[in-house]
Amino acid sequence: MARSGTTLGTVIRWDEERHSGLIEAPDLAAPCWVDGSVVHHGSDGELRTGQVVEVDWTESGEGDKPLRATRVVPRPDLQTGLGG
Repeated sequence: MARSGTTLGTVIRWDEERHSGLIEAPDLAAPCWVDGSVVHHGSDGELRTGQVVEVDWTESGEGDKPLRATRVVPRPDLQTGLGG
């Protein structure tokens, strides 16, 4: 059974051309892959490196992307990265 959950994380990479990136969170074993289509803010679905987000994640079963975001909500109330 695939695990899933919700946590706070920091965007560590965002590719504007591919409209996707990676989120790192202290309680996740690996970075979480995110597609812009699951980003909930405005209409652009864009993130930026260093941005703190709330992420719903699930195990994807894919070797190169073991964790996948199913919903990402930017947290403007948390301006600095987590753990730092």
